[in-house]
Amino acid sequence: MTPTDEQQQALDAFTRGDSLKINAYAGAGKTSTLKLLANSTGRCGQYIAFNKAIVADTQGAFPPTVDCSTLHSLAYRATAPGYHGSAAKLTGKINANELAQAFDLKPQSFGPDLTLAPRSQAFLFLDTVRRFAQSAEPAILPEHVPPHGALRSASPAVLRAVQAHAVAGAQKLWGRMMSPTDLMPLGHDGYLKLWALSQPLLGADFILLDEAQDTNPVVLGVLADQEAQMVYVGDKYQQIYEWRGAVNAMETIRTDAEVQLTLSFRFGEAIADLASKVLRQLGATAPIQGNPKVRSRIGEVQPDAVLARSNAATMNAVIEALDSGLAPHLVGGTKELKALLRGVVALKAGQPCDVPDFFGFANWEEVVEFARSEEGAHLLTFVNLVESLGERRLLWALGRTVEEDRANLMISTGHKAKGREWKSVRLLDDFMRSKPPARDRENPGPDPAELRLLYVALTRAKIALQVPDSLLLLIDA
Repeated sequence: MTPTDEQQQALDAFTRGDSLKINAYAGAGKTSTLKLLANSTGRCGQYIAFNKAIVADTQGAFPPTVDCSTLHSLAYRATAPGYHGSAAKLTGKINANELAQAFDLKPQSFGPDLTLAPRSQAFLFLDTVRRFAQSAEPAILPEHVPPHGALRSASPAVLRAVQAHAVAGAQKLWGRMMSPTDLMPLGHDGYLKLWALSQPLLGADFILLDEAQDTNPVVLGVLADQEAQMVYVGDKYQQIYEWRGAVNAMETIRTDAEVQLTLSFRFGEAIADLASKVLRQLGATAPIQGNPKVRSRIGEVQPDAVLARSNAATMNAVIEALDSGLAPHLVGGTKELKALLRGVVALKAGQPCDVPDFFGFANWEEVVEFARSEEGAHLLTFVNLVESLGERRLLWALGRTVEEDRANLMISTGHKAKGREWKSVRLLDDFMRSKPPARDRENPGPDPAELRLLYVALTRAKIALQVPDSLLLLIDA
């Protein structure tokens, strides 16, 4: 292949042995650029991505001198011998009910307004360990306790008491998870954390980290200790998992050189111009360039895919598609949404559930009340949908979705659409509705996290893109 001028800059920096950041806009030939670097040398390389599907898609693009793996697979290879290769110990799971029984938990009160059932406590212990395992810290801390559900509006005293209880329970759980003689499973996050704590060195001359804009701190901690030449690749404006604790390495890591890939091969100028307006609001100085060989347009479409900001809007889109006689597929599957709706069923029966957004609530009425508050505003659209249509009709609709190869319409949240592309895309009007976090309220303007998600959604289309007028006004603002 003949490299573009921007790809040549990346190749020159790589050849010099520089540590390197490649910020690649949507559809800007990221994989072909990495292939160019890997084939330019006979040195041994390690390509790393978090997602197995991404590794599988890129594996054939690299020479045999480059090993393509997820960091989990590297960790598994190194950790397995210490646990006699036991798949049950390394990759097994334990749910909240099983943990509550194993720890013989009893209901625990943290004041007049918050009592946690054994299952809820166990869920909190498990999620605290998960967040610790994804962090760079060597020990479990109060900050690893997730502020789910009712904890978002708890008083500081109640929150401190819950955190102390959760840290103690998580420490006990982590101790048992690490023990080779205990049946308590480590799980994927657990063996990755254990491997990271051993400060491993990867046997490679250079390391290519893909999707570096959404990287767990534990991964960055491992890579910071490497002696190999580092190449971080991603799009800092496509960071959409900050809420899950991911770190934007494209912003935080310092390297010898930095290169931009601004020419998108996915879409033409019309979509590129719209995406560039969002990028400018995010502080980007270089616009995204459209592919001169592709003619794109903004306007009404017969969509291949409908994208929404929220789970509630995707469920509503599924019902509308079924009512229109279409066969919709929900990208990412229905498991998560069905669990959310089963959580509603449980709460209406006065039973606790494992849904993070519903954590600590004793019944559905408490969730409804919480959704009307500022802390619970993110749940309001979903609560209104349930109140309007009922959880059982929504479950019925999800059960009528079909597999992707049988569908004539794809429906997805912006998050689940990341990495995908379609010829024609229609955006729903629930993007950009969230307010910035309280800590950012002093900075006027849209929430940067919402702008990044909108940028991701806009750039899934190749030929035709339909955007609601309300969103076009915000983009042009």
